[in-house]
Amino acid sequence: MSSAFEALNSLLADPRRILLLSHVNPDGDAIGSQLGLKWLLEAQGHQVIAANQDGVPALLRADQVAPGWRELVRNPMKPQRRGNGYELVIALDCSDMARLGQAYDPSLADAPLVNIDHHITNLHFGALNIVDPAASSTAELVWRVAEALHWPIGPQAAQCLLTGIVTDTRSFRVGHVTPALLGVAQRLMEAGASLAAVNELVLERRDVDTICLWGQALAELRLEERIIWTAIPLTMRARCNSIEQSDSGLANFMVGAEEADVALILTERADGQVDVGMRAAPGFDVAQVALALGGGGHPRAAGCTLAPPLAQAAEQVLAALKLALAQQRQQHLPAQQSPAVEPPA
Repeated sequence: MSSAFEALNSLLADPRRILLLSHVNPDGDAIGSQLGLKWLLEAQGHQVIAANQDGVPALLRADQVAPGWRELVRNPMKPQRRGNGYELVIALDCSDMARLGQAYDPSLADAPLVNIDHHITNLHFGALNIVDPAASSTAELVWRVAEALHWPIGPQAAQCLLTGIVTDTRSFRVGHVTPALLGVAQRLMEAGASLAAVNELVLERRDVDTICLWGQALAELRLEERIIWTAIPLTMRARCNSIEQSDSGLANFMVGAEEADVALILTERADGQVDVGMRAAPGFDVAQVALALGGGGHPRAAGCTLAPPLAQAAEQVLAALKLALAQQRQQHLPAQQSPAVEPPA
């Protein structure tokens, strides 16, 4: 990784006009790593625009957890920005180019592309790839960049990076949490970040519309071959005045069911496509299923977007999951012992 850090340092030797992008339907790690890196780069004298296709989720629209969130834009290629001419593009928390969505414009192809990510399904699509599937989050990788390049981390950057780490580890409750990561969190808190703000305002807080949507979705809950799943059509969202990402956290809740190895949520979008979110219990892997369906993610948290209608998408994903889980269960079985052979009389 040190050679990658040195290569990035060379790209940043002179002040640059830099575009930071993250994936569609961004989560806390995407927003936290984007804004954290924006604060860090601006402190180094660079001009930075942060953008993604879908904007900032409602729960992250607070200066206490994502300072600078109002500056994140949806269309980085407006005329007034195109004239600036981006000299470097950095993709964060994104496993492949398609996940950048409409925020990436073909005219950006002339600028070097840096890929910073921690998904195991990452396709290493950048001219420079800083990818580590063992990292807890992309925000942790941004912290490593800052440490390696000796950038001071101010309180705003620290808060954004801590938000990314905490949201992607569910407040330090998943397998990638190590003593070293807890040390990173301590350093960020010493720099001014608040752990309590992320827990209280992002992980624990829900508005009434979200609670309504969870109730509707849970009422339609189904269990098939240890897959607990539900679908959220547009009509369900309309009943709860819910228009964006209000199913966030529901899959994590569902996968806690004793009878389930995987939780699945299919959410219909206004454009007719279907967002697929999957969570796996310990010992199971949904990343390869997501990758086969055109998405990506982690072994225990992955997703994709499908074009077929909701019912057809559900059939497609369930069939793929049932096959994958059957194979994984077979691999988990203990090796068969050969029957004992009695010696001849």
